[in-house]
Amino acid sequence: MHILSETLSAKKSTNKPNSDSASTALAFEKMHGLGNDFVMVLLDDLLALSSFRQALEAGKNPVPALAKGLCQRNFGIGADGLIIGFSLAKTSEFDARIFKSLDAGYVLDTACDIGWIYTNSDGSPSAMCGNGLRCLGLWALRKELIASNRILLSTKAGVQEILVEDETKITVDMGKPVLKTELIPLNMPAAASFVQGRLNSCDFDFKASCVSMGNPHVVIFDAPQAQECLTANQFSEPLKRLSVHIQEHKLFPEGVNVEWCKTISRNEVHSLIYERGCGATLACASGAAAVVVAGILEGRLERRAQVRLPGGYLSIEWSESDDHVRMTGPAQTSFSGTISVAAVDGLINATGSRSISKETCCS
Repeated sequence: MHILSETLSAKKSTNKPNSDSASTALAFEKMHGLGNDFVMVLLDDLLALSSFRQALEAGKNPVPALAKGLCQRNFGIGADGLIIGFSLAKTSEFDARIFKSLDAGYVLDTACDIGWIYTNSDGSPSAMCGNGLRCLGLWALRKELIASNRILLSTKAGVQEILVEDETKITVDMGKPVLKTELIPLNMPAAASFVQGRLNSCDFDFKASCVSMGNPHVVIFDAPQAQECLTANQFSEPLKRLSVHIQEHKLFPEGVNVEWCKTISRNEVHSLIYERGCGATLACASGAAAVVVAGILEGRLERRAQVRLPGGYLSIEWSESDDHVRMTGPAQTSFSGTISVAAVDGLINATGSRSISKETCCS
């Protein structure tokens, strides 16, 4: 196993910062799952960039700053999150400190095929993103990081299995829902669950259910404040503000994803989701999973249901046999391109306006 300095030195020797060749630019793909969009990059390509290496050598994690800049919609590529993918068959080439510096120590000593580092557009980490997992599975196959269409991925939330049949049908085994209040986590005495509990403040009073799918969710059915928005299938500014107030509630020590819902039948539910770290997105797969789990616990839904989101429908099944939640939906590439080294350096070093220059090329 290489030590950190040797690994970074080896990467440095293969990169020529003053060259105009493609190796001096960061390649990316822009992908989305029902409009929930991501910038996808390889960890190997990041380690070939001097500014990224220098940050690691200084004991800093450059990913949050990079995510903020790349995901910025006016001056960057624009996305809900940054996904950094890598083959776990090659982890022996890197010192463990690299993964620990990148807050990705969870990939060590796993028998998975690939790993990822997922970061929200505001620079905050998240253990789970179902739409991102579908994109990652399709991307990893196309990048030949793995040979099989059945993929085991190491995440902060544990091992996830992805089955890629084609770009219209990708299934993710999202594991068992977490219902214990101390594990979601909720700021309250430990209990087996929080189902149709009271969520209130001076601004609101709701019955809600809380579920973790690797990240915390609060699911609210039939709120009067959300009915017009659910009919229109889009957030209003007042509902966005109310969602933020809920995210800041003392019940949620780590924040929360907010799901507004109404059931159409025992097998269909409409939902709008305000994500932690992203805000209103067109789709949130972990949120859709939480909606179905909450709907079942509240006696509203069957164990297999369609969830309508602004970006389209996801199929969710909470299996009675193994307690796992499985989500099926599409993934698609929007475009690909490269970002100049100078632009990446500026983002990592937080110089200037954090914007990407016109040297960014998209195809």
